[in-house]
Amino acid sequence: AMGATRASADGGDGDAARDGGAATSSHASWRRASLGYQEKFVHECTCERARVSQFASRAAFAKATRREGGGDGGRLGECDADVVPETAFTVWDASIVLGKYASRDDVWSRLDARARAGGRASVALELGAGTGLASLMIATSDAVRARGGVFALTDLPDVVEFTKRNARDNKAEHGGHVPRNCALAVTSIRWGRAEDVDGLPEALRWPDVVLGADLMYTSDADVIEALAKTTTMLLKPGCVGVFAACKEHRPEAIETFVKFMEPEFDVRRVPASMAHPEYPCDDDDFEILEFTRRSCRFSPLYTVPVVLDF
Repeated sequence: AMGATRASADGGDGDAARDGGAATSSHASWRRASLGYQEKFVHECTCERARVSQFASRAAFAKATRREGGGDGGRLGECDADVVPETAFTVWDASIVLGKYASRDDVWSRLDARARAGGRASVALELGAGTGLASLMIATSDAVRARGGVFALTDLPDVVEFTKRNARDNKAEHGGHVPRNCALAVTSIRWGRAEDVDGLPEALRWPDVVLGADLMYTSDADVIEALAKTTTMLLKPGCVGVFAACKEHRPEAIETFVKFMEPEFDVRRVPASMAHPEYPCDDDDFEILEFTRRSCRFSPLYTVPVVLDF
């Protein structure tokens, strides 16, 4: 499980990163590539204070929870033409990179600044959340525990029952470490669908931060464009999207996403080797992208009532 692999990273490559070494092995000890089937698809994954269940597929999740054919999404393929990727039910390395990077106090203070300036809690929305690990790592971090906030975990309709289970298990009242001043919400969003974005609860409609990990997984430009459109629909001027991507999968898809985002956003590329010293990354393997929505004029702060939970 991740608890053991993290400990070895702290004792090995983590020391080198803290000593200033930017270049690290592409097979850093925290990474999950060397894990077996049970650790990837059966056992829980624990990373920092967050803990999530994993399954090999939606069918395996449904069988384990005795809900085959149930849930908000109905039977697979029955409600929508979108195909549910089986990858949604396991933890991918980029979600750990995103969780550790965004939960750094200096990073979250910058991402949270707009909300704090308005005297309110920040709202973060993760696209393609899957297991929810990235958001849950951030929500349970010291940076967020001191301030509170709202975290919305979103995915396709047939995935959100799984995501909701992990979110619920991490709440304080269920023995988890998400503090009571931090609200969690889980809802479905299909990329490129304006009706899904416009149908969000008012408290989630305009997040301060949009998060995403390993979402550029396909060579289908239409899917990548749909992701860019949804991100653009969600963010007001001055708000930020933070994405972690694994270059080992589809590096060309990352550049396609950047191309779609550049007309509306300022792009900042963060070297993955700078993400967090305890989780060393090779810049050739990962990249962190920050997209800040441009504004031609001052956009007044807006208020978001922090009253939702599930």
